[in-house]
Amino acid sequence: MRRFLTGGVNRLAIVLLSFTASGISTARPVVAADVVTYEITADEMCCGGCAKKVAAQLYTAPGVSNVKANVAGRTVTITAKPSPKLTMEKLWSAVEKGKGKPSKLVSPEATYTLTPLDPATQQASAGVYTVVVLDLKANGVADKVGRELQTIRGVKTVVLHLDQDALVVESHPGVQLSPFALASAVERSGQQPSAIVGSYGQLTIEPSTAKVSARQATKGSVR
Repeated sequence: MRRFLTGGVNRLAIVLLSFTASGISTARPVVAADVVTYEITADEMCCGGCAKKVAAQLYTAPGVSNVKANVAGRTVTITAKPSPKLTMEKLWSAVEKGKGKPSKLVSPEATYTLTPLDPATQQASAGVYTVVVLDLKANGVADKVGRELQTIRGVKTVVLHLDQDALVVESHPGVQLSPFALASAVERSGQQPSAIVGSYGQLTIEPSTAKVSARQATKGSVR
């Protein structure tokens, strides 16, 4: 049975890593149409063979029409037709399946950066996820965000920590929750996630300038 509680939790530091790109490519022809571009840093894409494996997996994602790999910069640039079926989680997972070890994803709406935790912290975090939401307390929507998080399959409890603008999610035994699924739940509630921390590390989410401007404009119109 799921419970909805309030309480306190220790802070977890947010660490950002950044990577830059330049390089070689493997691609399919792009059909003239409205497209969207993503860039993923693949830390273990060290050669042309690795790049082909990563590209092959990315082409299985819905709408992907072009993959350009930059081995020197260890990045891949993905061009795709806009589709609700094409999610950040599917792109990230594709690079993982291609053994590229993704660490950063840049989309038109946000930049997602994964920072690994030290082994001791990873073990202590098993089954527990800290979801940090921008201005959670100030916006007065913590209950709404919590209810949305509870709709995710595998979630056992959600605990509010308003003093830290965070919610702590506990999963059922043996269930690993995707940080992208948690971030998407926050976005469905109309809020902006800023970090998701779990045993896999810390996924920091930085919204694009365009998204920030759009959010500010929406707040202004509501007033």
